[in-house]
Amino acid sequence: PSGATTAETGLSRLQPVRLVIPSIKLDTTFVPPLSLNADKTVSVPNNYTQVGWYSGGAAPGEVGPSVILGHVDSKSGPAVFYSLGQVKIGDKVEITRIDGSVATFEITELHRYPQSEFPTLDVYGPTNYSALRLVTCTGIYDHSSKRYSQNLVVYGKLVH
Repeated sequence: PSGATTAETGLSRLQPVRLVIPSIKLDTTFVPPLSLNADKTVSVPNNYTQVGWYSGGAAPGEVGPSVILGHVDSKSGPAVFYSLGQVKIGDKVEITRIDGSVATFEITELHRYPQSEFPTLDVYGPTNYSALRLVTCTGIYDHSSKRYSQNLVVYGKLVH
């Protein structure tokens, strides 16, 4: 029907304000939009209880990959994406946009990658549909480098 939204036609570009993943009881808000650091890496949220949207990519619901980053933990304990690795294929992710509309995604894949082999093109590269990428750290924490050994990427596709 005319005016219908599909993953292939996408939604308009609107800033995300809230992220809900019912299956893991996650309900959070967004820090101000993220951009690139001087070294061309994506900045990360400056808050452990909120997520960040990389504004250099698609907005949630737009055609292309919308990349949302969150911390797995902090010095004081679990952070916003602590339970992200427990989501299952088929679970829903609801992202409320600044106008109050909700873009609903279905999780299609979960992958863990060594940090040295982060799949930049798979995460940030173009898609012909409205894609979602949720990114956090996982694996073993190295206290000397202050980094985790892996990244978890959860892939999704707009369903409503």
